[in-house]
Amino acid sequence: MKPLWGSEPMKRPFKKSSFILSVVLLCLPALSGGQANSVATSNETLADLQRYQTQLEEYESEFGPFDNRLLEPLGSILNIYAEQGNFEQVVELQTRQLSIMRTSLGFENPELIPVVRNMIEVQQVLGNWEAVSDHLEHIRFLVATNYGTQSEELLHAMDAQAQWLLAGFYLGEERRQSDNFLDARDLYRDMYLLAEKIYGEEDSALYPWYYKRAYNLALMVQLLNSEDSFSSEILRDVMRSDGPSRLVQGRRGGVINTSPFYSTGRQIPVLEEDGVLGEGYLRQGLGFVNDIRDIAEEQGDLEAEAMAHLYRGDFNVLMDRGSGRRQYNEAQEKLLAAGIPQTEIESFFRIPMPLPIPEFYSSFADLVAYQQSIIDEVENVSADVLHLGTFRAYHENARAVLKPISADPLLRIGLPQIQVDLSFSISSRGNASSVDILSSTPEDTRVTREGSRAIREIKFRPSYEGDRARRVRDVQIRYLFAQQQ
Repeated sequence: MKPLWGSEPMKRPFKKSSFILSVVLLCLPALSGGQANSVATSNETLADLQRYQTQLEEYESEFGPFDNRLLEPLGSILNIYAEQGNFEQVVELQTRQLSIMRTSLGFENPELIPVVRNMIEVQQVLGNWEAVSDHLEHIRFLVATNYGTQSEELLHAMDAQAQWLLAGFYLGEERRQSDNFLDARDLYRDMYLLAEKIYGEEDSALYPWYYKRAYNLALMVQLLNSEDSFSSEILRDVMRSDGPSRLVQGRRGGVINTSPFYSTGRQIPVLEEDGVLGEGYLRQGLGFVNDIRDIAEEQGDLEAEAMAHLYRGDFNVLMDRGSGRRQYNEAQEKLLAAGIPQTEIESFFRIPMPLPIPEFYSSFADLVAYQQSIIDEVENVSADVLHLGTFRAYHENARAVLKPISADPLLRIGLPQIQVDLSFSISSRGNASSVDILSSTPEDTRVTREGSRAIREIKFRPSYEGDRARRVRDVQIRYLFAQQQ
């Protein structure tokens, strides 16, 4: 079943009664230009505004303040204010709109959802981030009420909340960033548990929900291992929430040291053998990928099983447990058995990719398409260059972490991008070295330094020739990160 909202912000899954039509003709076209594109009020617009206001007053006097007939002039006035960029007035009118509809339809009617989504868009323009969170919670309530507390629709509503929390990394100080991320982590935990109740524990419909949980854990480990100051903030919160056991688990799976030492007033777990801080969380994430593999094997889906082996290799690379060779070789063998041509398999594995991959693809063709879409974002690349396309960093406090992007454009936050083009080498274990700066926009020492440091922290799926990982030189990538305002 498709989510309640997808790639088209105005797509509505509910049949509307006639009076609702005036409500949904809101401000979305006007918002696309932003506040900077506000237009001067013409005489004709002033006349229209006065006419609608008079009509609204007459209806209110005749039928009362909560009658459905008020929605038509109210929607027209709202459109005018949106075109003018008067979004404070838009918020006020939308609140009144919602009140009328709740009185007419009831507080739990699903036809309220498109109106709340429109309210989210206006609050985005105004930068009222807490209001957006409140509206998403309202949508979750409406979905749970109409579809049940064990429904696929509720999963998607919860996913939207989690995606917004991850987007909230841009919206506040380090203290808030950590809170937002860990709140999203809790939601992804609740989602996979709910998915098991909805689908059972042996259904392929679990794949995306298992992997969302695994991916979120992998992102957390990347944040913990970042060289930026934020890592100590989230480390402190994870320690407080979970204790040290998963943070200090070494390469062989044992707890190597549970005694913290103090550095500048912060608790930092001690690791031996250059272990990955938080490896226990990566192991937990790998467990979800293993569950996907087991379901695919039980169902006899060779291609999905092959893809699970590929992702298992990715998690082993993230744990710095080698090149993932065994898992990648198993993936290639399964793909061949599933009927994927050898040439296509070899072409895919020849190209390194930043890890982890944001989505689980049970189809090899879909993963190839994702890989190619990233590469194709950079145009006019010489045929002699192995270019990996773009890497959009999460934040300047998470420069080696790929930016999570919501499937719903309504929940995305865009900021001006700083760009660095780099050339580097990738080892057979997926580590970057020998970094050279090709260009940057703007040309600034800090910008180039950030790009160079970030690439060295990113883990890559190694390039494979046949069944062996190999070192590749002179790889290029375009690194982008948001310019904070």
